[in-house]
Amino acid sequence: MKRHLISQMCNEWRGNLWMIVELVIVSCVLWALFSFLCGLLHVRLRHSGYDMTGIYVADIRAVGKDSPLYQPYDSVHSYRTDRDMLLSGLRGNPYVEEAGMGFNAMPYNYNYMGNFLCENDSVYYYGNLRMVTPEIIRMIRLEGLGGETTEQLAGMIERGDVIISGLDEQTSSVVYTPEYFVGKDLRFSNDSSRVVHVGAVAYGMRRTDYEALTSGVIYMPLSDSNWPDQIIIRVKPGMEREFAESLTAADKQHGNVYLSGMTHIDRMRDVAHIDINVTIRNFVICAVFLLLVIFLGFLGSFWFRTQQRVVEIAIRKVNGATRRDILRRFLGEGMLLLVVATVPAVMIDYAVMHYNLFTFIEDLGNSGTVVYESMAVTFVMLAILIVAGIWFPACKAMNVDPVYALKDQ
Repeated sequence: MKRHLISQMCNEWRGNLWMIVELVIVSCVLWALFSFLCGLLHVRLRHSGYDMTGIYVADIRAVGKDSPLYQPYDSVHSYRTDRDMLLSGLRGNPYVEEAGMGFNAMPYNYNYMGNFLCENDSVYYYGNLRMVTPEIIRMIRLEGLGGETTEQLAGMIERGDVIISGLDEQTSSVVYTPEYFVGKDLRFSNDSSRVVHVGAVAYGMRRTDYEALTSGVIYMPLSDSNWPDQIIIRVKPGMEREFAESLTAADKQHGNVYLSGMTHIDRMRDVAHIDINVTIRNFVICAVFLLLVIFLGFLGSFWFRTQQRVVEIAIRKVNGATRRDILRRFLGEGMLLLVVATVPAVMIDYAVMHYNLFTFIEDLGNSGTVVYESMAVTFVMLAILIVAGIWFPACKAMNVDPVYALKDQ
């Protein structure tokens, strides 16, 4: 009974082999679950570079000429003057800090107005167009990646420059970094006659808090030719309730232009996150259930293995082994099985990554970090389950009196 641990495990190779196979399978499954959850957590906790506190968004609508409510225009008034007067009235609200107009300017919607900014046929920057007024840059407190202040970025939009965003991860399809384009005059891929000047690189506005920026964002000045689809309002700190109560029907309409669906940005966030929150909840439930099943499986396996070694434990105790020595031996056996199983499990994980079988990991950004972290989390969780699965049956087996354990031998 003085055999070393590895020699003993080699002699019991059949049972250990099945345990290793089980560990490899559950390790790969847990890695997939934790990769998804760790990736989302990375994106969710990343610094956004803009502030959406106290923002209200309203859609701009216009009464059609066929409507009985339509008010004919003269040479002075138009849809544009109605829109500007409506915006001016909102800016005069005592609870409003700032108000501006935009087209596809806010997050928490899945619109994607993609376009290329090109230096030539082989050098380009691809991004989601967000047409904004300088007021929007100020109200969201947009930060520049090169240290530019919000006022500097707003000034760039005011003089007609565009601002592009950085990326969460430089993918293989992106040849030039966003910083390369700063200070250059670029044209749009769908309109070679339209040239814009890139003023700076800033943080990109994601469509949701869980979506990484694998392509860029292009903040463009809202031109007169573009009809804005939204009016965005930032309320003074702590004045959301007062602002909502102060709005009247007259504040939401001027002439033939009116506002529809005045919504707090938090409400838009909740609606945009419904599906992903359900997915996260389901993944967490699956992970918890799987961990419980794995624990019960380990507990049953090690309970059976420990009960078969009651005589061995008794002999070790008679020969002077302490409870700590015996427990350390059992835990060492479990950890050694986990380490051996981790080697093929890691190889399988890397093969899955190499052949891009889990595309969601790359879409989440920081895929390398996510893979390593999820592997580490998987190893730690399995180690905890093995320790718990060994601890209880081992302690029970060690409580057996050696006299009773050896009397039938």
